[in-house]
Amino acid sequence: MMPSPKKLIQQERNWLDLPSDVTANILERVGMVDILENAQKVCTAWRKICKDPAMWRVINMSDIDILRSDAIFSSLTMCKHAVDRSQGQLVDITLVFVYDPGLLSYIADRSSQLRRLEMAFCFLSKSWTTDALMKFPLLEELNLYDIEISKEEIETVGRYCPMLKTLKVNRNVWRFRAFNFDEGSLASYKR
Repeated sequence: MMPSPKKLIQQERNWLDLPSDVTANILERVGMVDILENAQKVCTAWRKICKDPAMWRVINMSDIDILRSDAIFSSLTMCKHAVDRSQGQLVDITLVFVYDPGLLSYIADRSSQLRRLEMAFCFLSKSWTTDALMKFPLLEELNLYDIEISKEEIETVGRYCPMLKTLKVNRNVWRFRAFNFDEGSLASYKR
C-alpha cells in the first residue's frame, strides 16, 4: 500500500527552514573538527552560522584523532582558527595532546574572557605557560592532567587569576583511557 501524497509531503523536510538558533544548537553538538572540515561547507546558511563568534565560545579539542599522520599540525591549525573565529568571546577551552609551546600564548593574546581551561597531555614550556596564565584574569577553573606545574607557577596563577575557584592538577597519570564526552571533560584515567 502506497502512503498518501499528503503523508509524503509531511515526511519531506527542508533543513534550511530550521531557525538558525536550532541549527546552531545542532552544529555545536557536532564538534570542532566536523564543523571546520565538513559542516561549514554544506551550504551558505550553515557557513554563516559556523562563522558566528558565539559558536566558538567553547572549544573542545578532545575530538581530534591523534592517530592521523597530520593530526598534530592540523589540530594546531584548527585550534588557532577556532580561537580566531571566537573574536575574543572564548570562555572555555579544552586542549589535548598539544605540542606547540606558543599555542597557549596565542590563545591568551586573543581570549581575555576565558573562564575555564583544561589541558591534558600537553607539552608546553614553563615560561609559555606562566606568561599565558597571567593573561587570564577571569579564569575560574583550571584543570591540568599529566602536565607538570611548579609551586611558583601555582602561586603565579593564584596571584594573576583572582577569580580562580577550582585548580585540579593530576601529574600521576600513567595511561590515558578515555574521554568522558557526556560531561565535556577528561575523566577516565588508569594508574
